[in-house]
Amino acid sequence: MLIRTCDHKNVIAAFLFDIKHMILRFVYALVFFLFSTTAAASLFDQLILPNELKRSQSVQYSQPYQCIQIIDEFLQTQKQDIITEVSRMSKIREKSVTPSDLALIKQQKALCYFYANNIDQAVVTLDKMLAEKSNSVPLHLKQQSLLIKSHILAQSNTLANFQLAQETINKVIDSMNDNTYNPTANGSFALKIISGEIALKLNNYEESMQLFREAEQYGVQTPLTNNAAWAAYAIGYNYQQQNKLTLAINFYNKAQQKLLDNQDTLNGLLTKKMSQAYIAQDNFKLAISFANQSAQYYQNLGNKLQLSDSLLALASMHRKIKEYNLSLVYYFNALDLLKVYDKKDKLNAVYFEVGKTYLQMGNYSLAEQYLSNAEQLFHSNGQTALLLESLVHLANLAIQQQHYDTALIRLNKALSIAGKLNNSKQFETVYLYLATAYEETDQYEKALDSYKQFIRYNKLSHFEAKKAFPVSNQHKENNEIKSQKINQLQAQVLKLRQSKHNLVINVFLLASIMLIILYLYYINTQKMKLQKQDVEQLENNYNIHSNTGLNNIHSLNQYIPTPLQEARFYSDWEYSDKQNSVHSCAIISLDFLLPLRQKFSLSLVNKIETELGTYLKHQLHDSERLFQLNDTQLLLVKKVNKNYDPAIIADRILDWFEQFDCQLNFDKDISIGMVSHPFLFKYPTAIDSKKLLNIATLALSGAIQLSRKHKRNSWVKLSALTYTQPAFFHGDIWNRSKQAIEKGLVKVTSSTDKNDINWL
Repeated sequence: MLIRTCDHKNVIAAFLFDIKHMILRFVYALVFFLFSTTAAASLFDQLILPNELKRSQSVQYSQPYQCIQIIDEFLQTQKQDIITEVSRMSKIREKSVTPSDLALIKQQKALCYFYANNIDQAVVTLDKMLAEKSNSVPLHLKQQSLLIKSHILAQSNTLANFQLAQETINKVIDSMNDNTYNPTANGSFALKIISGEIALKLNNYEESMQLFREAEQYGVQTPLTNNAAWAAYAIGYNYQQQNKLTLAINFYNKAQQKLLDNQDTLNGLLTKKMSQAYIAQDNFKLAISFANQSAQYYQNLGNKLQLSDSLLALASMHRKIKEYNLSLVYYFNALDLLKVYDKKDKLNAVYFEVGKTYLQMGNYSLAEQYLSNAEQLFHSNGQTALLLESLVHLANLAIQQQHYDTALIRLNKALSIAGKLNNSKQFETVYLYLATAYEETDQYEKALDSYKQFIRYNKLSHFEAKKAFPVSNQHKENNEIKSQKINQLQAQVLKLRQSKHNLVINVFLLASIMLIILYLYYINTQKMKLQKQDVEQLENNYNIHSNTGLNNIHSLNQYIPTPLQEARFYSDWEYSDKQNSVHSCAIISLDFLLPLRQKFSLSLVNKIETELGTYLKHQLHDSERLFQLNDTQLLLVKKVNKNYDPAIIADRILDWFEQFDCQLNFDKDISIGMVSHPFLFKYPTAIDSKKLLNIATLALSGAIQLSRKHKRNSWVKLSALTYTQPAFFHGDIWNRSKQAIEKGLVKVTSSTDKNDINWL
């Protein structure tokens, strides 16, 4: 009996010790487990784990599969150590893991799968843990699991995963709304960053930016972390997704300045995104520099998967600038890294890229070897889209080698695959090559049909690109309101069916609700009409210059894509052969405005500008458009014959201002710089509208010099020689245009002696 009593006391002591142990671990977790100090890739990298698992965290980025192996071995050891003897119960409970530990370990394992680019397995791991009905896991850890899951899903490439990520994070937000969960500043920061990530993937740019800005405020509350740097990075990425590259780069630079830890994974992400931004700006020098920094970071980190991505980016960039040998070096180095991980999908794609590089180099034997190998791998691996691309490149190779029968076999096979994928852009490419092959084999009727199909799918692909805009937030809200109203009505109908004995009362209730809904709908409709009128008024004011009433630079941005880019639906050869008209673009500098502003009152000058704007509107013909670029410059766009005389247009503009009559008698000093679109007539798509206006300002600078020297109104027109190559204008268009003038590639026509212009 005495022995039994002692055993009973030991059991109670062991139980009390276990309770004490769990309470201490829970308090410790509550303080430190809520969230890590940074977002995105390192958002959850400081989970507090048992000492035996510290090594798994140290290799989670460099060797994620080893991280998973360490965790699995630890959990297996824990299962083997379970001993039921009462005499060893205290020792076992002291060493065993708590439910909180298990939750954190599974979170770490999910993150390791994520860092290994295995998103599906990461989500499965978290779902298994969340499905366990255990009350011993603290609420904040369950919420953290939901946050990790939503963050991982947001890094996917599919819309379904983005929507699931939104549903997952909404559960966390709901628990905050009902006050069952109150995160720390770090936790709120992570919540805002992840919510912003999801909104960005769903093309809700404004909502995403607002969430990132709120995260930025939480970053200020946590000054000893990298939160501020991550917030700046997120804002920059939002701008980059909107193609606002200058703003994106500014915030990326700000993120680099705020980064406190050079070992943070943000270093690799920042340099990678900055490289992509500079590629979009055609600044390959800086793009390659940042891509090299990204590769160096991942090499130092030891993450070979990320390093292979950086090497592939470098290879692609060097290929674009025709440094083919260096490009191949990077491709083969990436292949060596990917072979270690047996990444078949990526390996196949790299073989394809190597084949494309050899094709561009003109090494047809090696190009055929790698492209054929890639085609077989794509076929066996079920990579249909890449299989189609490989067939098209192989057909291109056969055409260059004048093996037209082989090309036709490959193209017809590609046409069959393109039909299954149903993509206009893919049809467009296949039919273009088919037309070439048929023409070279004297099958002119089939060649003509293929050209017609090419033009059809070319236009269709442009139409699809324009149509693929995200649904506006207002439209989504309206749909949600309508859906809620329908649900309310259905609920009322169900009540009527279930309450037949009280039919009269229910009918009266339903009628009342309908009247309320109609009343609310009427009120809402009126509000929407007023808001629409306000928006239209604001848009009109936004597009009109406040003094002259002329269309301003914002209106020009909407106008430019149509008349100044008529070649956008055609190939260069087709446009140059068929088009006989151009758009004359004349920038008019109102040199007389500055002296007027210095001499007279602001109200009087504004009145003169208003009269001038009204006067100029009445001078325009149907084929002419006039825009106010800034307070002192106008832009006249006029469709003319491509052999037009610039003096006629300049004299017409000068007549406008000479005949302008107002209450003040002053000299109407102006200068005019003219160019034509297309600037390179044989290559109409080579110089876009923005670059064209830069060239026009260069012409204007010459005209201003002539006006000042000869003290009279002057004009200058710049026009490229017929066979000038577009490659000469690659880079900074202003400096390249001046070099073209010096080399005689650009013709200068002026109202006075053009030798008086200093182009330096």
